Amino acid sequence: MNGLRARLGRPTSRGVVVWASVFALACGLFAASFGTWLAWLGSRPLDHRELAAAVEQLYPGEQVRDLDREDPSAVFLIYGSPLGSRSAGDLLLGDGGEYSFAGLGASFDRLPAGTQPATLAQLRERLRAAGWDLGEPVYSHTYDCIAESPQCDPASIPSDITLPARRGDNLLEVHLNGAGTTPVMDLAMTRATPWTAYPAGLLAFLLGAAGGWLLFGSVSRRAGLGPLTKVAFGLAMFLWWAPILLAAPQLLAHHLREPHFRWHPLWEWLGQPAMSLPFLVGWLVLMLAGGLTALPFRRPVRQAVA
Repeated sequence: MNGLRARLGRPTSRGVVVWASVFALACGLFAASFGTWLAWLGSRPLDHRELAAAVEQLYPGEQVRDLDREDPSAVFLIYGSPLGSRSAGDLLLGDGGEYSFAGLGASFDRLPAGTQPATLAQLRERLRAAGWDLGEPVYSHTYDCIAESPQCDPASIPSDITLPARRGDNLLEVHLNGAGTTPVMDLAMTRATPWTAYPAGLLAFLLGAAGGWLLFGSVSRRAGLGPLTKVAFGLAMFLWWAPILLAAPQLLAHHLREPHFRWHPLWEWLGQPAMSLPFLVGWLVLMLAGGLTALPFRRPVRQAVA
């Protein structure tokens, strides 16, 4: 431990290794999310013909209400458009959660088998016959009871049902909507996580964590304005880690509750890009802290007592 403190320029500090580890871990996680994002950009584009073929195979001759007949313009979309300069306001001002996977969709105005249970059973049978791997169906209330309404019986609330399936790198989610809403059934096709995302994320994490450790050590060894630099660094780490500590437990609970063939991407576990503004402000604060360490600083010289 004393050796680590010495390499970080603070041989007498007890917290320097902890702070360096916190910074390096954050750098590694953000680098890993960027690495997986780059891997996703190289994934196979969605093909609307594959969705049309899947729908026809499942329900031949069935009247489809809406069927996407064009491929998405990018792997990720925000409000239906690729990420661009016009999206900066949405990302930074609270709408970053709209940045998500592109998908293809189709819908029906009626349940092919007449009822939800019969349609679900028919759908599972046909998906298996077509070579799809099935997840467990997810049931959720179509609406919630109003607290002030004693007449509302939770047991009588209709359910929405979501059935996930996977075949190759295609993911399919079929939604059976309750309460007679239109459309009563819709399908959404997206891509599975490309295998390249895993080695890319691991390599990026190792490089990011190592780079963060070395950067912290470099700044720590030449830091002159200790208290002010520490305040700036602590604020930056709060702005980085608060979104992570908020988002990660929620996503973990979500995944434990519902089956997923594709986990949410790493950047969403870090609260990004929904909380990209705190992340950006944290970077600016770190740059300020780095600038403070470059200022000339002269330690007070104690005069010897005669």
